[in-house]
Amino acid sequence: MPTFLGTIELNHFYWGLARPLACAVLLASSALSMDVKAAETTLFRDLKYNAPLSAFGSQQGYYDCSDEVGLVARCVDRVKFLGHEFDTQMLMFIGNRLRGVELVTAFKPEPYASLMKALMQDFTLVMLQTSDRRLDLIEASQREGDSKLRARVSEIESIGLSSGELTYLFFEQPARALKVFPNSVDAMIKSPRTARRAEVIVREKDDEAWLSVRFSLPRLASEDLIKTPVPKEKF
Repeated sequence: MPTFLGTIELNHFYWGLARPLACAVLLASSALSMDVKAAETTLFRDLKYNAPLSAFGSQQGYYDCSDEVGLVARCVDRVKFLGHEFDTQMLMFIGNRLRGVELVTAFKPEPYASLMKALMQDFTLVMLQTSDRRLDLIEASQREGDSKLRARVSEIESIGLSSGELTYLFFEQPARALKVFPNSVDAMIKSPRTARRAEVIVREKDDEAWLSVRFSLPRLASEDLIKTPVPKEKF
């Protein structure tokens, strides 16, 4: 039996507005103009990677939402983004340093469409995933034709929406730059350190549909994890 999300006709919005992204890796037709230096360490708007937790107190309108998020986090409600009001903006911290930003709102076609159109300007879609399936578009584009790739994207979209969870993973690089990598994981590990990952998540929870977008910097996060000291222990 399809879930509530399964009744939402996202394919219309996806193929109508973001279809070029689904085939961007295959066609390598992206012509983006991205100033990497200007975007250095930026997570979202003026929020910088590694910003201290102390900078986001109640004086700035933030409140502690760590219990809800599952790690150290600060939230602020009713944030305007792309002309729409998102219910909550969550800032996630590791070691009291900002590592990720996520915006969440009840699902509506308009903010979904605006978000997908905005990401088309500077990001490339590299992966779709459901709770138990994953389609790496960089990897698939190297062995499949355009029509087959579109069919696989439609299939995984339908599965995700019917099961109540679908994630579109975008990467802040032009499609032509990603063609040299065998898969999206390799691309994120070896691309510029300031290239962001954006995850658009459509999810059903408690019979309600939700839309969220999460920004992170995978290479910097990976480097910081390696640098994190581990206490010596006897094995």
